[in-house]
Amino acid sequence: MRNLMSAAVAAAALIAGSPAMAQTRTLEVIVFAGASALPIYVAQDKGFFAKEGLTVNVTATPSSGFQMSNLINGKFHIAGTAADNLIAYQEGQGTAAVEGPVDLVIVMGGSSTELALMAQPSIKTIGELKGKQFALDSLSTGYAFVLRKMLQKNGLQPADYEFVAVGGTRERLESLKEGKMSAALVSEPFTTQAKNAGYTFLGEAVSAVGPYLASVQITNRAWAKQNEAAMVGYIRGLVNAVDWLYDSANTDEAVKILAAKVNTSEAVARPSTIGVTKGQAALAPKGALDVAGLRTVLEVREQFAEPKKAMGPPEKYYDLSYYNKAVGK
Repeated sequence: MRNLMSAAVAAAALIAGSPAMAQTRTLEVIVFAGASALPIYVAQDKGFFAKEGLTVNVTATPSSGFQMSNLINGKFHIAGTAADNLIAYQEGQGTAAVEGPVDLVIVMGGSSTELALMAQPSIKTIGELKGKQFALDSLSTGYAFVLRKMLQKNGLQPADYEFVAVGGTRERLESLKEGKMSAALVSEPFTTQAKNAGYTFLGEAVSAVGPYLASVQITNRAWAKQNEAAMVGYIRGLVNAVDWLYDSANTDEAVKILAAKVNTSEAVARPSTIGVTKGQAALAPKGALDVAGLRTVLEVREQFAEPKKAMGPPEKYYDLSYYNKAVGK
């Protein structure tokens, strides 16, 4: 009975944001499954979180709406997500219903991304997508606006196509396989799966906008403030994981970790594992925040989001105090 009462008190503290939350050492983290979450998978597998006295439970989200609403509402402590998702919900432009005020913050950087536009095998050019449906995570968050910019540069206007909210990368690839959608934005390791299955690669969407901050670690400001030790420990665990990934001697093991976490073959997991330290989607060394890339995210959202709204400055959306303590600055 006492254990049940203690659990109830802890749950109430989580919801209410009371000082009892300062004792939190088990973290609930929600991510998009895939290469962008590899540092978290590594920190779990190699004991970097455990070294900080943390137990980190990771949930793969089916969509950004589910992720963001449940983070804001207190079901999860931390999210690995697209920087644009935080900005959208912070500015009242998110697509999912949330309870209470929104006060989110980026606490650690991550990487840009390789967002492949994949189409049905019969489609060979972007121009052939006129009048077609595209599978996205959300219509107004994440990478919807990046794709609009890419299509605009290739002569397609919003009236020429239809975006359909399907969910995360895994769900978008499934929509292609089922023949429901003509095209979809896909990230690794699912891009390699799609190419191997014969779907047409039509280019990288992010190349249309320039330097772009994709994956970041975010949380509620109040939670971070009341759980500073856990927040710093979590970031330190991730920094150690990024360092570990940058050691080429660990590549084979990292491939095995990613393959197991996303239920794919090592052959499929290898290109995206290598990509986290090389190329466009490489992790920032030590998970540093790319402020210039964040500025691009804001510029793209200002251009395409409705209703029109001035964004920024970038400093409005991040607090690096926990990161600086984690790396000893």
